[in-house]
Amino acid sequence: MFCSKKLILGSLFFLFSCGTADLRPPHLSYDKIDPELKKKGITVVTNPPIKELSPGDWKEYKQVQFILKDVWHNHFVRFFTPIKEQEIRMRVYLDFEADAMQVELLGGEKKGFIYGLEKKVTYQISPETGKAYSDDTEVRIYLESLRSYLTLPWRLKNYPIIQYAGQKQKLEQNYEVVYFTSVQMNATPDTDQYVGYFEQKSGALEWLEFTYRELFSFYQGVLKFGFYEPWNGKQYPRRITILDRFEDPDFVHELRIETIQIPVKPMEEVDKVLELPEKGK
Repeated sequence: MFCSKKLILGSLFFLFSCGTADLRPPHLSYDKIDPELKKKGITVVTNPPIKELSPGDWKEYKQVQFILKDVWHNHFVRFFTPIKEQEIRMRVYLDFEADAMQVELLGGEKKGFIYGLEKKVTYQISPETGKAYSDDTEVRIYLESLRSYLTLPWRLKNYPIIQYAGQKQKLEQNYEVVYFTSVQMNATPDTDQYVGYFEQKSGALEWLEFTYRELFSFYQGVLKFGFYEPWNGKQYPRRITILDRFEDPDFVHELRIETIQIPVKPMEEVDKVLELPEKGK
């Protein structure tokens, strides 16, 4: 199975590796950062009309825990992840101090199983093996992408390159558009790019075009953020939808957040409650 996945990925890379995706708006084709456009872009991100939508700072919390359901509609992409079920609930524990994370499966055939990441090193915890370190690229990419999707709304303001890209209409809504990247303005095979669409009336981040160089230099997708709800004096999206394109009628997969918590102790040090009630029950 592992060899077949490597063969398919290798074939895809050969077919599409002719270029690097570039999300930079055409009118930002210059090499130097425009200080005025950076200032305006930061204002769009940090000073929305609805003040509760201004981004917080994850590092202030040190550790954060999400209870969510990961729902898959693209079976081909899920084939390259450690997730076997079309829908599965999980506990996602993020440690910003240690640059680490854990995902505990709350259902499915591997209920109670934990996938972990310490910087770039993966491990698994199960009753049969205890804590076992591994070099599993499939697990690492899934965990890193999961962490990225969950935290991006508050991390965009920290990018060194921020440029206001004007106003644009998408799907009959008006947006303020901001471009984010690091290192340099133009596209490189090692540097991700993001284009955020902030709804004009509220200031909410509703769409985010993104690249994922760790996966493929040519890859680009779209995140849809919705169902904003209060949390610790802020508004945070409770649904994050991953699509290939804006106009797609169906999604690749979707993160449906039930709760966001500040844990008292790391997951390994607390008694695990595997039978968490479904939201609304």
